[in-house]
Amino acid sequence: MRTTGLRIGSVLVLCCGAALGLSVQTAGAQNVNISMTRSLGGPGGGSGMVSKRAVEKYAEILGLSAEQKEAALTMQSGYAAAYAEKQKAMRDSMDEVRRAADDSGDQTVFMERMPKIEKDFREGVTKLEKDFFNDLKSLVSGAAQEEKWVKVERARRREVGLRQGTVSGESVDLISVVEGLKLSPEAAKNITPILDAYEAELDRQLQARDAGKADGPAWEPGKPIDIEQIQKQMKESREAGLKVREVNQNNAHKIEALLPEETRAAFNSAVRKASFPRVFREPRVLKELDAALKLSDLDAQQRESLNEIKASYQRDVEPVNNNWANAIEASDNRGDTGAIGGAGGGMVLSMNEESQDLKDARKARRELDEKASDKLRKVLRQDQKDKLPKQFEGDEEGGPGGRVMMIRRGE
Repeated sequence: MRTTGLRIGSVLVLCCGAALGLSVQTAGAQNVNISMTRSLGGPGGGSGMVSKRAVEKYAEILGLSAEQKEAALTMQSGYAAAYAEKQKAMRDSMDEVRRAADDSGDQTVFMERMPKIEKDFREGVTKLEKDFFNDLKSLVSGAAQEEKWVKVERARRREVGLRQGTVSGESVDLISVVEGLKLSPEAAKNITPILDAYEAELDRQLQARDAGKADGPAWEPGKPIDIEQIQKQMKESREAGLKVREVNQNNAHKIEALLPEETRAAFNSAVRKASFPRVFREPRVLKELDAALKLSDLDAQQRESLNEIKASYQRDVEPVNNNWANAIEASDNRGDTGAIGGAGGGMVLSMNEESQDLKDARKARRELDEKASDKLRKVLRQDQKDKLPKQFEGDEEGGPGGRVMMIRRGE
């Protein structure tokens, strides 16, 4: 069996400021395309900081008193400060590695030092989180609050686990979707048994999925990766993701049937948006239009033109978005993508050429956005265009914290 490495042009993947190299071993003479679309687990492979908003939600779940809630938020403030220190230490270490690479001209410095930097950060923030939840649990008092602690643990696993979905519909949190509907107490009461059963079922699937990832070999930058092992992990991650998606789909149907008629359309729309967040997040061009409409020096004709452009875009983008979402779902159903990596972090990969339908759907959306943006700029004077925000958070196609890489094995 002949083992051949990949011929990699410039294989430095910038992810959260870190340069990651990838070396792959494969057998045979076929070409292999590997596209990395995003990393899993946040900076350093961690699970992400426990936010103030999340703690407020935990307080609501537990039924904490005002004094208990205040103590919990004080704990979160201290925890957040310690987390920020860990992030700064990681950034400082990365900067040191960059300087060493620049000074020496040797980019392999990244491969040598990055795994330890990532590992130290991951272990540090994991300990911070464990200590924070131990402290939070110490506030719990009485049987009623103690019985609800399991729901806090499940909520945290959803916060972390659903961010790591690799197939459309896997990252949906139906509990959050229903909360967003602001149902009447009576309507909410009818759905509570379904949501309780859903919460437990989803938690079992997330734990099973994540246990499978933890059992797999951890992906580390600079370490050789066997193509067969990649394919095996991708297949397993996809199968686990499809089980999570099935839980969401089945329970979405049950919830819809119990909702008041007037809220069903809003529920289905929210589920679809959560299933395809990249497609249905607010486009940059709409943010630009909203910013333009807030300019104080618009004349009546400009304002009318901008409103027409916005209305036209909102009308035209709906079918384009639906086509894009359908193309993504078809790609997911074919098994084009999957995740690799264990507890030490990982990434989402595609082993196949992207389908023409998916390319065309994404191109149609991009062209629609560009057309509306061009119209917007023709309406405004140069001094008005200069007042538009220069950049919007999350505008990158790969999503926050992600980049796209393509590498190809040489003959």
